[in-house]
Amino acid sequence: MRRRPELACRRGPAAEYVRPGRPVTTVRLRRLLHGLGEPAARAVRAARVRRASWTLSPHVSSTPMARRLVRAQLTDWGYDGESDIAELLVSELFTNALRHGRGAPIITLSLREGTLRCEVEDESPAPLQVREAPGTDENGRGLLLVDTLSRSWGTGRTRTGRPGKTVWFELPAHPAYQAF
Repeated sequence: MRRRPELACRRGPAAEYVRPGRPVTTVRLRRLLHGLGEPAARAVRAARVRRASWTLSPHVSSTPMARRLVRAQLTDWGYDGESDIAELLVSELFTNALRHGRGAPIITLSLREGTLRCEVEDESPAPLQVREAPGTDENGRGLLLVDTLSRSWGTGRTRTGRPGKTVWFELPAHPAYQAF
């Protein structure tokens, strides 16, 4: 027999803290986690990951859409970090994926424990080539911007299992996301 969620929370140590229609405050949640032990605390922290992902058309005209999606999602999450920087860097990585990659780029944002992670995935397995642009060249500075403005960045395999690579960067999030 399957219990209804509103009845399931009335049993066990969580009953005092989690009830339908009663908001779970940070203080009450910390008390609950203390009573349940570290495995439960890790599970709740993992559940606090917010993630959004979009597959966009592989055309340069999709770059403004990528910026709008990032800004709208960060606003929806209440991200008070450096959203202008996130928007700029996603735009740079998205443009690199269009110019040097293959297939429809996938943008993924995740917000977890004080860190905003932005990823851009493409179907090209070719490694990134960081280069120094001559003073008059209009291109070649995107990865330098990512390196300078982000907390950290790198490349890896795609999450989806398709051939290609993921280029990512991380920025600090608002202290409210560091509550645990």
